[in-house]
Amino acid sequence: MEGRLQDIYFEKFGKKPEMHVFSPGRANIIGEHTDYNDGFVLPFAIEQGITFLASTNQSFEIRLYAADVNESCIFDLNALSDRHDYGWTKYIYQAIMAMGHHHLQGMDVVFGGNLPIGAGVSSSSALICGFLTVLSRVSDVNMSQEALVEMAVTAERGQGLRGGIMDQFSIFHGMQGKAILLDCKDYSSVMIDMLQGDYTFYLFNTNVKHNLVKSDYNTRRDECDQAVDILNKSYKPIQSLRDLTVTDIEPIQSLLPSLLWSRASFVIEENDRVHQAVKAMQSNDAVQLGALLYASHEGLSKKYEVSCSELDWLVEMTLDYDQILGARMMGGGFGGCTINLVDGVLSTTFCKEIDQKFTAQFGHHPDIFSVYPSDGIFQKLIKI
Repeated sequence: MEGRLQDIYFEKFGKKPEMHVFSPGRANIIGEHTDYNDGFVLPFAIEQGITFLASTNQSFEIRLYAADVNESCIFDLNALSDRHDYGWTKYIYQAIMAMGHHHLQGMDVVFGGNLPIGAGVSSSSALICGFLTVLSRVSDVNMSQEALVEMAVTAERGQGLRGGIMDQFSIFHGMQGKAILLDCKDYSSVMIDMLQGDYTFYLFNTNVKHNLVKSDYNTRRDECDQAVDILNKSYKPIQSLRDLTVTDIEPIQSLLPSLLWSRASFVIEENDRVHQAVKAMQSNDAVQLGALLYASHEGLSKKYEVSCSELDWLVEMTLDYDQILGARMMGGGFGGCTINLVDGVLSTTFCKEIDQKFTAQFGHHPDIFSVYPSDGIFQKLIKI
């Protein structure tokens, strides 16, 4: 990938790049829709991602070329009031605006990668995190790791998505062979060893594209906030749903409208599942971890209602295969991927069989690929 981008860079700008930055996507073992509820998540950075090549120029322009879609864009640093709302440029614009109070230099950038868009592997976050890293390094902006993570969250929220910090934190802080137990309330984290033995995580991509800003994603956050407001008045003081445990689920049922109780009880149970998953991984209990994935999907589909027919079908299909120990939808929902815990490696025959069955059911092909815990941006910068 980088060799191809090097050639493109020279073709576009007539020079060699001064630096490269790799920004990975992320997978999440368990802990979905808990991050914006100050809860717990268990993600890891993956090997797939976006590579940026960059160097300074002598202008006040940031010139970019998106190699995968053959599109260019120029940002005039003297006219940043010219808002961009199209495709990938809107994320670049928000990143520039998030760092706009720093003195930015003109630069030439080419980027490309192998992250599927809208599949729940944080392609937009990888784009923002990677580009913010480029901005800070090219412009020699001295910034802490925590500040970069916060800035990436701010940039993504500039598009109207009221997400949490999980994606950005894992993209920056990922570590090879580790998952990250992240407390989204105080941003404390613990690196968790992956299962020992021949276990592999696979993503089954429905190729149903989602735009979370235009979906019910923000509605779910509003519903959680409404539940917190009601429980603060009628149950006990809480700042977020993470302040409740599974022992609270039954007492609060009579205090909340049924819809809000469904949303709240899922978040409470999902936080508990994250801690159970960590214990399963630490005891190398793959069967228990798989069962937790299935339970998570049941809640996401039935209680939180962020799944879709394609995701449900892929999860239900795995019940017929002993090699798959657990599966659930991953990401914001309404499309995207399932994450699957597999004993060993899936055969070509198996993948073809799933492809044929899925295509017969839905009229288009899925994608199936493995993911492994990889270094995030900070670790890769250290190793350069």
